[in-house]
Amino acid sequence: MGRKRVREQIVAATTPTLGTNEFIGVCSEVWATECGGRVPLLFKSRSRHYLALTDQRLILFRAPPRGRRLSEDDLLIAKRYTAFTLQNLRSYLPLLQVRIRDATGREIALEFRPLDRKIGQELAAALGGRARRRADSLDW
Repeated sequence: MGRKRVREQIVAATTPTLGTNEFIGVCSEVWATECGGRVPLLFKSRSRHYLALTDQRLILFRAPPRGRRLSEDDLLIAKRYTAFTLQNLRSYLPLLQVRIRDATGREIALEFRPLDRKIGQELAAALGGRARRRADSLDW
């Protein structure tokens, strides 16, 4: 599915949950996994998710099976930025990895593809972190 269709589906599924005067800033497809446990993150499997950043909240959807449209039932997280803390921001070429922790202590790793790196940096900035720029974090 192309970027334009992904954005259309995210906007259609997110619009009913938006508050008054809340709008979607950016959205993207990401690879995500929950951190923690005894297995190192390197060996954990990632799955496709859809991320939307509004002016007030982070919204995360589980990607539906192929052939099915994204719906409100796929909603996993819709919390204000204050509910999260930025744990780490790393650049593993070609991906940008953003690790966040929620209020319950659950840590989530979100990995952004090369064309979506700016969205990962926006998420880090919204959570109060600075998007560090290193020599290996080239924007594509």
